Amino acid sequence: MSIEELKQKILEVIAESTETDLELTEDTTLYEEMGLASVEAYVLLSDLEEEFGVRIPASALRNVRTTGDLCSLVIRKMT
Repeated sequence: MSIEELKQKILEVIAESTETDLELTEDTTLYEEMGLASVEAYVLLSDLEEEFGVRIPASALRNVRTTGDLCSLVIRKMT
């Protein structure tokens, strides 16, 4: 799976987990545009961990603002 395909899959998991109707891009902000609450961000993180078989510390969310940031975080944990 290429990096672009992986990013697309991550965006699909984000959309499904958050039940958003937004057209997600890597620039979509999690908190401003998507309106995620911190609890929802933790649920999303758990869903991503389960889907991709990675462990991501909750503290890593402090540096995540966009779906692209989240994609990069998951990809880093996979390599």
